[in-house]
Amino acid sequence: MKTSQRRIRAVAREQLDRRLSEIRTGASLLRPPPRGWVRELRSALGMSQADLARRMGVSRQAISQLEQREQDGSATLRALEQAAHAMESELVYAIVPKHSVRETLEQRALRVATEMTRSVRHTMRLEDQEPESGLDERTDALVLDLLESPGRLWSASYDE
Repeated sequence: MKTSQRRIRAVAREQLDRRLSEIRTGASLLRPPPRGWVRELRSALGMSQADLARRMGVSRQAISQLEQREQDGSATLRALEQAAHAMESELVYAIVPKHSVRETLEQRALRVATEMTRSVRHTMRLEDQEPESGLDERTDALVLDLLESPGRLWSASYDE
């Protein structure tokens, strides 16, 4: 990959990290209430299941099922979006990583590089040799190399 493409991807990751950081800060506000967003908002609006069903062009039973599916995690985004629209609302959807994208990549690169150098470390331990500082330097260099092409980090052979 060309250096300019790598830089563009790095800038895009930085921008995504900034956006996700803002979401992560307020992520607890986005967690669904125990009864689910559809039921919670519908009730807050004073809208019955029959009212929502009419606005969506479905049966009352379909609304009951939608609310149950939302609670058990099997509701589709399309159904939630239709319900949101019928309640004059907007569906907001995000996948928010636990750490920044940069941190995730760095942690993964270190794990993969360590795994890749494991056999050398194991052999040195068997021979009662301390790992040379050069091995640690090679691991650090490998981490940097892996970060240049992050697609290499996700091989199944490195999953725990």
